[in-house]
Amino acid sequence: MSHQFLHSVLCDAFDRAHDPELGGLRLNSIVAVLLERLEDASVVSEPQVSYFRFERGNISAEVHGWAVDVEDDVLRLFICIDATSEVTLGDDAQPVTVPKDQVDRAFRRLESFVRHALAGKFDAVEESQPVADLLRVLQASASQGQSVELHLITTGVVSDRAAAALSDSELRREVWDLTRLVRICGSISDGSITIDFEERFGQTLPCLVTKPDDEGVQVLLTRIPGQMLADIYNDYRSALLERNVRSFLQFNGKVNKGIRDTLKTAPHRFLPYNNGLSTTASSVVLAGVNNGTAQIRSLADFQIVNGGQTTASIAAASRRDKVDLEHVVVPMKLTVVPPERLQGLVPQISKFANTQNRIQEADFFANAPWHIALERLSRNTWTSSTPDAPRGTRWFYERSRGQYSDELAAQGTPAGRRKFRSENPGSQKFTKTDVAKYWLSWEQLPHTVSLGAQKCFGRFMESVVPRRPEPDDAEFKRVVSLAVLFRTAESLYGEMGFTGYRAQVITYTIARLSHHLGKRLPVAEIWKSLTLPDEIMAALRILITGVREVLLKPPAGKNLTEWCKKEDCWETVLKRQFELSLAAGEDSGTSGGSEVVASDATTPEQQAVIDAVCTIDAEVWLSISSWAKQTASLLPWQRSLAYSIGRLRGGGRTPSVKQAKQGGILLVEAARVGFRHDSLSSSALASIAGALARLG
Repeated sequence: MSHQFLHSVLCDAFDRAHDPELGGLRLNSIVAVLLERLEDASVVSEPQVSYFRFERGNISAEVHGWAVDVEDDVLRLFICIDATSEVTLGDDAQPVTVPKDQVDRAFRRLESFVRHALAGKFDAVEESQPVADLLRVLQASASQGQSVELHLITTGVVSDRAAAALSDSELRREVWDLTRLVRICGSISDGSITIDFEERFGQTLPCLVTKPDDEGVQVLLTRIPGQMLADIYNDYRSALLERNVRSFLQFNGKVNKGIRDTLKTAPHRFLPYNNGLSTTASSVVLAGVNNGTAQIRSLADFQIVNGGQTTASIAAASRRDKVDLEHVVVPMKLTVVPPERLQGLVPQISKFANTQNRIQEADFFANAPWHIALERLSRNTWTSSTPDAPRGTRWFYERSRGQYSDELAAQGTPAGRRKFRSENPGSQKFTKTDVAKYWLSWEQLPHTVSLGAQKCFGRFMESVVPRRPEPDDAEFKRVVSLAVLFRTAESLYGEMGFTGYRAQVITYTIARLSHHLGKRLPVAEIWKSLTLPDEIMAALRILITGVREVLLKPPAGKNLTEWCKKEDCWETVLKRQFELSLAAGEDSGTSGGSEVVASDATTPEQQAVIDAVCTIDAEVWLSISSWAKQTASLLPWQRSLAYSIGRLRGGGRTPSVKQAKQGGILLVEAARVGFRHDSLSSSALASIAGALARLG
């Protein structure tokens, strides 16, 4: 497992080695990949790579990345030890032990950075440097009494003795070595788990039984002894959590610490204190069925979709702390789902049942039909031949993390791996969050993209995918064209000599280009050559420079990265005038163009919806947004849309067809669940409802 994980990390780092934002440093690529792994496991949120090293006199300071945990009110700083500097992709990437003195030295350098940063030693750092943002965040953390933690990440293995012998410090220290990373972030087995309770434990589980619904889904309620649950986990470990969206987070979080404390001090109270498990199976064998009760004899395809933290914590407490589980009982809900419905229903069970630990939004949608279809297209759609690739290449859509590395490793021989890479270049790999970033940038929502990968993806799944059919060949080529556009802009940013804030500048640049072109892009032309027309390249150069100038001048007292998350920032960029040789709208100055998320001519039905929505004053829309935030009566994207329409109407502008349609729907829904306003009449609501009905 560790070998596979290490190989996957090295492959991903290799693919990112030429990313200008990472400065071409292997170490930065390793840091970026490891932080992404920790983010996927919900250990950190929106981590930033921020390499900084300072050597002068007796000062030796270094930092490689950071992340802010809003919920726990803590700033986490990261330093990395790359224990694979001599390992290449052609080698067996075997784990390397990191010496204790190297661990100590890394923590001393990181702590030195904190101490001297707070003393103002690095205040002269240029604003364009990636560490500039971190310095501001660190100063703010100190002034607000926020905790600061030091974290070491490494591709090597740190011995228990070295980890336990870390010197005392006012700052908490954490070690994330290869062993721990694999445990938290590693991939899991695809094997089916069948448990015969009578044969394995000599007993059955009493349960309450409901009747199956029309689709064959049945729910059973039971309780499982703590020791039995620990034994099952020890038998199957991560394979038991295959459909769980998270890995075990150790006893670091408040929830897991609470579980451990209850097990130690009040095991008989575990049943009333704990929310229990949400589990699934494809079939169940029952005995003694009588008037809604029965005994569970065995389960097929057993999975814990919610409660993995509880399960792993019980097993760990028994193993590490020698906790007696005799009096521990865990409530369990078992949903029996027909095999053909597992893919669609289980992610929803996991999502809606989970309230205990944070979940990455992207984890819920790996098996969504839209993403499955996009993956299938990526494996079967070949680009045109080029001198470098006479047989063409594929754009590899990584629906689930690690797919690319797994398929590369599966080739077995060096020749096979070379052939795979030639047909699927690492530079043409893209992920779910990449698609969301590209798409929403072109949809002119750069402030949403700036919220971070997970929030951006959540918005994409809420507001885009439900309204679109499964992607076809044309849609796939549109996505790839957006990827070429976005990645070309990222490369230009570095070629133009710019550093820092690339993510913010590029999404705003793409959005501004989309606004200028009326959301039209020459897909056919881009797909043919996988390059951008000269006129678009010229426009990007102008826009990057101008947009960057705007973003680097946030309103007084505002942090740049936070300012970029506001719609007001987008409004400010829109006000900036650019002299572009590229014609706007449908006359895009290109030939063979095709539409990307572009609007067709407005139909009478669509115009009727727009007209009806425009009869509602800006004040009403803004009031809906405020009311929804206070009452949590609407979805976050609906609150945002209400605010956006309010701003549009306040400025005398008209919403798009999509905005008007969704705005009308949310207005009717808001009125239904209790929103009231003096300026909102029942006749206006009836007019909007009628227009929506005619639109269909």
